[in-house]
Amino acid sequence: MATGGKDDPLKPNRKSPSQDELHTDPEEEVVQEAEAVFCSYVRYRYHQEMEQGEQSTPNPEIVALQPDESSPMCRVGQQLAIIGDDINRRYDFSGMLSQLALTPDNAYDYFCKIANSLFDSGINWGRVIALLSFGYRMALHVFQQGITGFLSSIAHFIGDYLLRNRIAQWIAQQGGWVAALDLDNVYVNYMMALLAVVLIGQFVYRRFFS
Repeated sequence: MATGGKDDPLKPNRKSPSQDELHTDPEEEVVQEAEAVFCSYVRYRYHQEMEQGEQSTPNPEIVALQPDESSPMCRVGQQLAIIGDDINRRYDFSGMLSQLALTPDNAYDYFCKIANSLFDSGINWGRVIALLSFGYRMALHVFQQGITGFLSSIAHFIGDYLLRNRIAQWIAQQGGWVAALDLDNVYVNYMMALLAVVLIGQFVYRRFFS
């Protein structure tokens, strides 16, 4: 029965969402978008290496990735993969990983140890790219070791690490992931970051494998 326009006392009181509820935390947004960025990075990097004959073993988990190529995060992932091509070649992450007895139980601990070294002296886009490159190499390595279904876990590792170590905050302060689309315009700054990353690679080796 109608109540003459008054609120029905038997129905729950529906409140309009507050501005705080409508507002997305920029750091959380960076973390939520990290998986799409990483998957796009992985897919692009993998297909490039397959075309260049650098990958001989098909990885069906990566092949199955179907990112939305029209989305900004997909373009960001591709952009970081292109810019990070030199980082990917200079860093011997595969050599590092081959010396670790990785299992699903200890993979996150090793991931954090090496990631900590990457960001030991600060944050910049070069080191963020290096983190994605390391995640990519770990995904390839664990699959080759017979550990399947682990790609999504590594994507979660990255998002969690970004949040816990205030890297997501830094990315948000730069303008979010989309700021990476303008990295070509700051090429000199990127090359300085690349130099720092190469030097950090030597530090990682000394810290864990010497």
